[in-house]
Amino acid sequence: MAEVFSEWLEKLKSKIDIAEIISPYVSLVEKGSKKWACCPFHHEKTPSFCLYEQSQTYHCFGCHVGGDAISFVQEIEHTDFMGAVKIIADKYHIEVPDFSRSDGNSNLKKHKDKLFEMMRDTANYFHQNLISEAGRPAREYLAKRSITMQTATVFGLGYSLGRGQLVAYLTSKGYSKENMQEAGIVDTSQSGAAVDTMAGRLIVPIINNLKQVVAFGGRVLDDSLPKYKNTRETVLFNKSKEIFGQHSIKRLKLETSVTELIMVEGYMDVISLYQSGVKNAIASMGTALTQEQAKLIRRYVDKVVICYDGDGAGQKATIRGLDILYNQGLEVRVVSLPEKLDPDEYVRKYGKESYLKLLVDAKPLFEFKLDSLANSYDLKSPQEKGKYAVEAMKIIKPLQDPAMIDAYIDYVSKRTGLGADTLRRQLSVSENSNAVVIKPAAKLSATAFDRAVRYALYGLFGGVEGASCDIDLSQYIENKNQRALYDLYRAKKDIANNTLEELISHEDENEEVRAILEDGSKIGDADAIRYFDDCINKIVKEGDKKRRKALARAYDSETDEEAKHIIMSQLAQNNNRKQ
Repeated sequence: MAEVFSEWLEKLKSKIDIAEIISPYVSLVEKGSKKWACCPFHHEKTPSFCLYEQSQTYHCFGCHVGGDAISFVQEIEHTDFMGAVKIIADKYHIEVPDFSRSDGNSNLKKHKDKLFEMMRDTANYFHQNLISEAGRPAREYLAKRSITMQTATVFGLGYSLGRGQLVAYLTSKGYSKENMQEAGIVDTSQSGAAVDTMAGRLIVPIINNLKQVVAFGGRVLDDSLPKYKNTRETVLFNKSKEIFGQHSIKRLKLETSVTELIMVEGYMDVISLYQSGVKNAIASMGTALTQEQAKLIRRYVDKVVICYDGDGAGQKATIRGLDILYNQGLEVRVVSLPEKLDPDEYVRKYGKESYLKLLVDAKPLFEFKLDSLANSYDLKSPQEKGKYAVEAMKIIKPLQDPAMIDAYIDYVSKRTGLGADTLRRQLSVSENSNAVVIKPAAKLSATAFDRAVRYALYGLFGGVEGASCDIDLSQYIENKNQRALYDLYRAKKDIANNTLEELISHEDENEEVRAILEDGSKIGDADAIRYFDDCINKIVKEGDKKRRKALARAYDSETDEEAKHIIMSQLAQNNNRKQ
């Protein structure tokens, strides 16, 4: 019901004439440039129900209901959104595809909510273990790594006591072994018993941007292998779509300006950097960077410094992730750590200030790629120089800015001794089928009204706990992309709860989604519901203000005295509502 529904609904709307939909229910009288009627939703003798054909909306200045053709049919036929859609589609002889939730997603959400509750209880259990006497070995391990208990609390670190205790605890809380296995926190032993997947390990909760625990990482307290272990992918956890530390970044953005993020490999790197005072680090949890993770980063910042381990594998992982980040429109720089150290080891050995200096000296993306390429050639050899130059021009070719192209041609020229003109000729003939093409960022409206609509949508899609709105906002939302998302919300809310996951799934097709998520992340939980209510009020007040201006213009241009009398009456009612 994602993109297909959106496209189908637009097709239906293009066929709708709101006057045709409303006229069977009321007697419309044309006065000047507008059509008026006595409102069908409340008793009145003087017409206050106005039809706006240009925007295909209606508004009653008496009882203040309003909306589009779908809203009208919902109200007059006492049906839900999809019921109204089907009535209208039938009128225009358009077949309605089956957009119902036949896959049982409503029940799935309830089930996932129960699993999230269990994961929260599990995280609390592990943390209580850590601070108990039995957690001394884990606390000693943290102390050796210079991790304080304050930092441990920030990240919700915990400790698994053994193989059976967690199962017994969760069973006492009313969770089934099937729940535990589905969430990936217990395994089945050879004897058939359910056992703690992370037995004997330091526990690191993996928390999403909604502050929900989706998985756990575990680190052994000695040198046994494997050192690190994550719970497997589950209905709650898709490793390629999560970034470790994003919940703390969201909190940090509320406290201070965050202009860039540092991408590292592991969660212990993030925790150690945080402990040293570098709090803007996130981790891809040891996996190759994915498009989904790059999109997550882009919601928080426009700049990223990638700082993977200094060993060979880490360098290869760095190069693999560069184009993915760049392709999301991020400004990318790269830190190369010396001595084959990882960020955790480096900051503990050399300290915060030395690490920050590395960040300042981080190489821009294309400089790093050209330098890495040079390591594969002997630039003292004329033949090797030529091969390097050919491959270097393939790296430079995706650049769109002529000044940047000239700068990097000059950079390669100085490294090889080859003339800039020669390199430009090579650039003109070089083939690069894998060129990265950056899609320019859309210039979205930044008015206070648009920001209010975006936050309202953020709240309605589950971004604000307790957010709801009984007013039909369709009469006020004029932006096409915002309106498409609001229509999606209306279609979904009668079937199952709307979620941010649903909103995010439309990011590629609707340019408003990214702005909605970015604006939503700027408001702290304590202020969220109040801000949401303020945004709804602003949308309504601004909408009514536009109505008043439209009525005033209509009055000035109207020549029919009866029509002028109706418009003046509506202006008076609207002004009374304003007060």
